[in-house]
Amino acid sequence: MLVEGGGILLGSLFDAGLVDKVITFISPVIIGGNKAEDGCGGRGVERVADSLKLKRVSVERFGEDLMVSGYIKE
Repeated sequence: MLVEGGGILLGSLFDAGLVDKVITFISPVIIGGNKAEDGCGGRGVERVADSLKLKRVSVERFGEDLMVSGYIKE
């Protein structure tokens, strides 16, 4: 299933272990602000060492944007 959602929905899917592949875009645009939304909510981790890692990562360029995709390491 392809899900395009906000931080709350995406975080909930990660928390439930329902994500197997990630595709994200990085754009050379800074929005920022004190009330800026996070890309992914959920429980998160206390230490970087405990974070989810990706395998079989690929990067493609679309104009000025980058698409990064990979599968969750188990």
